[in-house]
Amino acid sequence: MSLEKWAEFGWVKTEPTSKEEIAGLLQIVDRDLKDAGVSLISNDRRFEAAFNAARMAATTALRASGFRSSQRLSHHLETLDSLEMTIGADTALIQSLREFSKKRNATSYDMACNVTGEELEQMIAVATQLQQRVFVWLQTRHPELVGDVL
Repeated sequence: MSLEKWAEFGWVKTEPTSKEEIAGLLQIVDRDLKDAGVSLISNDRRFEAAFNAARMAATTALRASGFRSSQRLSHHLETLDSLEMTIGADTALIQSLREFSKKRNATSYDMACNVTGEELEQMIAVATQLQQRVFVWLQTRHPELVGDVL
């Protein structure tokens, strides 16, 4: 499937981006990864910050591709799924992000103290790797959007 086909289904919509928007999204990814590293706050909040960094990295790739997620109920998961069509992410990465999404939802809405140290470290590692991968992809596929931002 392609993002163009997703647009036909209404899962995403076409919308041009700008260098400024991409810079802003990259700043959010960076901020959230820094916040995830602050050991003075709970593992739950750090996990949420790391997950948001990963989700925003996926959003950055989607926006750089000229698409925006719809505001459907599942749009966050669709943004993660779009990594296959933007940066060529494999099924294993997308599935792990979907599992992390479930953990983030449980932590945000159901139960405190739900994230182990190991889960936190895994989430931070995945988010950091995704940040780096999106940076390289942007430099290669959309250098006009990053210029000297990176």
